[in-house]
Amino acid sequence: MAFFKDSHAYSTSISTVLILSLFTAATQLVCHHRLGAEAASMQVMVPAYFNPTGNAAAWAALNSAASSLPNRVVAIANPSNGPSTAQQSDYVAAISSLHSATGRVVGYVYSGYGNRALASVKADIDSWYAFYSIDGIFVDEVANTDGKQSYYQQLYQYIKSKNSSSLVVNNPGTSTLSSYLFYNGTRVADVICVFESSGAAALEWTTQSWTSSYARSNFLALAYNTSDVDVEDFDYGDVIDHAYQQRAGWVYVTSDTLPNPWDTVPSYFSNEIEYIAEDNYLP
Repeated sequence: MAFFKDSHAYSTSISTVLILSLFTAATQLVCHHRLGAEAASMQVMVPAYFNPTGNAAAWAALNSAASSLPNRVVAIANPSNGPSTAQQSDYVAAISSLHSATGRVVGYVYSGYGNRALASVKADIDSWYAFYSIDGIFVDEVANTDGKQSYYQQLYQYIKSKNSSSLVVNNPGTSTLSSYLFYNGTRVADVICVFESSGAAALEWTTQSWTSSYARSNFLALAYNTSDVDVEDFDYGDVIDHAYQQRAGWVYVTSDTLPNPWDTVPSYFSNEIEYIAEDNYLP
């Protein structure tokens, strides 16, 4: 007996297989993208609170780091708790040199936890862009409790109006609310510093559950008073590993201590950069 295929059924079957194949491919692509994001290489953000003339060696170390990690090193420049009142030629030269090494520079301003007048913060931002060829702004003393989101969103939009590619980094230095990353559906920061502390605390902090909804590139961890490599308790590699596990995509670790743990780079800085370049923290 002859067997005749139902053309409609056959067409439907082919369509079903095609749809399933496309769905599977899309699913694999999404999964691959997510895995890629999860395994993203760490970036480095250094509070460079040292003068290029007074500590030329530290700025030279930043240039070397940027060359070793192309497009993955950012320095936070801070001439005088902000941009100061006039352009300084040594900062012009230092910023230019770091740019030549593929690094970026963001300028420091402080916000007094949302209590400093917006006009004053904006004036500092204006000065940064007038004096220097910078790549964004680092906002310090950022509030982390409900009520100041619109303040920081206004700053974010103001910085972006200077240059849409500007990197906006907000620093509460501790855990915060998701609404300080996105508020009413729009950005408040490109990066948030969710940890800034010393010693063993750098191995004990835990990220908040909401951060799992965002890529690691949104989060920064800064650790100071951290020992050199190969010590019994912990070293900078352990701190970097832990920061990655806690979803930080930006990191900096130093042996420097209070009252200003950001006034130089650690003796192990080149080793730290090498460790990050080798992606030793990746799963």
